[in-house]
Amino acid sequence: MKLPFPAKRLLEFLDQESDHPRSRLLVFSLIAGMANGALLAVINHGAGLVNEFSSTGTVQIYYLAMFCVVLALFTYTKKYTLDSAVVMVEEVLLKVRKRISDKLRHTELEFIERHGHAHIYNCLFQDTLQISQSSAMVFSSIQAAIMLAFSMLYIAWLTPEGFVLTVAAIGLGAWVFLLKRAVIIRDINEANRHEARFFDALEHTLDGFKEVKINRAKSQDLYQHQVRIASDVQILKSRTGINSVFVTMFSEVFFYILIAVVLFVWPYFAAVDPGVIIKLTACILFIIGPLDQLFGSLPLFVKADAAVANLRSLERQVDDATRGVRVVETSKNQLPVFEQLEFSDVRFEYHNPDDKQRFRVGPINFKLRAGEIIFIVGGNGSGKSTLLKLLTGLYYPTEGKIEVNGEFLDRDLYPDYREFFGIVFTDFHLFDRFYGAVDIDEQRVRTLIKEMGLSDKTKFRDGAFTNISLSTGQRKRLALINAIADERQIYVFDELAADQDPEFRRHLYEELLPDLRRLGKTIIAVTHDDRYFSAADRVIKMEEGQMKEMV
Repeated sequence: MKLPFPAKRLLEFLDQESDHPRSRLLVFSLIAGMANGALLAVINHGAGLVNEFSSTGTVQIYYLAMFCVVLALFTYTKKYTLDSAVVMVEEVLLKVRKRISDKLRHTELEFIERHGHAHIYNCLFQDTLQISQSSAMVFSSIQAAIMLAFSMLYIAWLTPEGFVLTVAAIGLGAWVFLLKRAVIIRDINEANRHEARFFDALEHTLDGFKEVKINRAKSQDLYQHQVRIASDVQILKSRTGINSVFVTMFSEVFFYILIAVVLFVWPYFAAVDPGVIIKLTACILFIIGPLDQLFGSLPLFVKADAAVANLRSLERQVDDATRGVRVVETSKNQLPVFEQLEFSDVRFEYHNPDDKQRFRVGPINFKLRAGEIIFIVGGNGSGKSTLLKLLTGLYYPTEGKIEVNGEFLDRDLYPDYREFFGIVFTDFHLFDRFYGAVDIDEQRVRTLIKEMGLSDKTKFRDGAFTNISLSTGQRKRLALINAIADERQIYVFDELAADQDPEFRRHLYEELLPDLRRLGKTIIAVTHDDRYFSAADRVIKMEEGQMKEMV
């Protein structure tokens, strides 16, 4: 469906996404616009028959009745259109949010890491808010445009010369807007990008609050960085607003100039019926409101179009990231018993946006057997975290082969393969309840809470933890309870013992990990607690992306 300017993307978006019968909505918009235009004709003709009203009441009652009917029709159709538009737009936004959210959970970790949270939040919240705020204005402006079209037909019937003057004025206003449109769109898009950068910078303050709080130089530099970005946003949005105001004021002032031309200049050059001039002036005054609405809402439509473009772009990026990936909600069959995992010459490469290699891990040759406890050590940047993401299926290897229970791990099998693992990474997210789990043994959860030394900090009640605002070490223990309750066959713990007191470390290595193994679990843990290396079957060291087994 090809739609003319303005709000082309927005209208196409609503047309493509809505399940509502849009034909009825458009018909009611058409009727509302026609009724609005008819009001002009009734008022104008009624005003021209004032003398007849004084001699007889028949004409007066006739035009009053006509006015009431047209006004009632206009009020009903406009209210129906705007109410339906609001409901339709919110249903469309719900549908799109649900669809993109669903696609996001099926995308890959690399996509989330590359694009960042701020960009995604900005699209799903800021841009959808912009579309939501524009919805009523869209259909109101459609009605204004229809009313304007019928008013112009009425003006053409009144006086062809006045029609030409009015069309010229409207055309000039539209031409000025089109000149500014490219600048407005560019500034809006640039402001959106800067806002995403600002959210990223603000995230540094919130996530790194402890580090910022104890380092005034870091705090000040980060703040100045945020101020620079926020200032750029302010400049861009101010420039957009100024350009929008210019367009609106130009059209408004130009119509007052048009009235002056009709009243004072046109009669000077041509013999014009004073009654026609009065009626034309009344028409121009009548259409200034709808025109002001049209021109005033154009910048809003540009912003809404930009918001639609951002949403579509995000969805395309997510689709590209998930193309060829098999989406599986649940495994049709019960997972096989884990026996063995083998990496053969597995490599992984990080790339910069310009596709230049940034960091490489591998080749990794590694074998994991069921029931083993393996510790991984290595310095910062040695490749430990990347190795864990490869092991858990969060990254696909760039090269090499992975076999599970002797069978090649194809990409289509990754959704099932990931189900082997329960994880607690260093950047873990703590869930307040066991999402996705069924038949949770509440007594066991309470026993684990007691075992982790958290009985006085939180409880398990009504399927959720009563408190997750804990210290870092305590939050890790609660995350460990989440992982254990998931009943996975392989557990991966990344620096789980960090931020823990000596008593819990001893309990972790000497009691908890052996207990998990007795339950048939396999454990991979990143740790630097060399005094407990004896608790592991093997200790593997990562160094500059290479793996070697320690003797």
